[in-house]
Amino acid sequence: MNLFGDRLHAWAIERVRRRTRIAPPYRLAYRHVFVLPTVFGMGFGAMLVFTALGGLNFNNNMALLMVFTLGALAAMTTLLAYRDLAGVEIDSVRADPVFAGEPAHFHVRLDNRDPRVRYSLQAALATTAASACMDLPASASGVLAVAVPTERRGWLAPPPFRVETRYPLGLFRAWSWVFPATPVLVYPAPAKKPPPLPNRASGRQGRPRLGDGDQVHGLRGYRPGDALRRVAWRTSARHDTLYTREMESPRDAACELDWNEVRGDTELRLSVLTAWVLQADHRQLEYRLRLPGQPAIGGSGPAHRARCLEALAVYGL
Repeated sequence: MNLFGDRLHAWAIERVRRRTRIAPPYRLAYRHVFVLPTVFGMGFGAMLVFTALGGLNFNNNMALLMVFTLGALAAMTTLLAYRDLAGVEIDSVRADPVFAGEPAHFHVRLDNRDPRVRYSLQAALATTAASACMDLPASASGVLAVAVPTERRGWLAPPPFRVETRYPLGLFRAWSWVFPATPVLVYPAPAKKPPPLPNRASGRQGRPRLGDGDQVHGLRGYRPGDALRRVAWRTSARHDTLYTREMESPRDAACELDWNEVRGDTELRLSVLTAWVLQADHRQLEYRLRLPGQPAIGGSGPAHRARCLEALAVYGL
């Protein structure tokens, strides 16, 4: 899209935003739905015009009858397209945090409280292809997903996108703009080849934790689903049955993820620290994240992982 096209699109979006400035949940009413012909519809209209000119020039009544019939049919589809979308309720729009470079998927929940089916509903950004079509049965709900590309960390304000339908013949498109208000958090992209995870601290004392550790705890009988690399082949051969090595992680293993331990610019450091957070969380370790000017964040588990990634995402912004 060229500069003039971008400005025209931004002007139109702002006009629509002022006209339909409401937050979900809300019901698509007359003022929210727009109807315009598609490219196929414009081609179909051009064909009717040329056919009508030919019928008038050659005084062919059959050609004129066909034009009037098809024209009336096309006019009816505008009403059907409008009725297919009007009355649908935009219940909510949400998205989960993603890493920079990954698309953020906004999930639009639609409710159909009417006793009729809504056909071929789609959602799309102005610059991307529409999602797969979805039929919404009577008195039912459904979810459409819109993928928004991300490039940098931080809070991403979701762009407006449209919910549309081209039912029944694809000649006209009825659509409504949706303006989600909740931003999505974009984490820094984790480094592809980070330095080894630092492991120079102690965590809570206690019994070793069995699972995906790096120390052998003992042997037990093989269970379906055990990884072949954990099978103790020599012992299994001696006893004529399969044994699996059980691994453990020391309960007191912990690591310090310190900003000062990483070299490079800000984004590179954040990228490495993000990769370390993911590694420590995957190994179920306790870890402490230290960023300049902020108190250290210590702990373990999914909630701690989310706190650390959020701190890295908004650092310095």
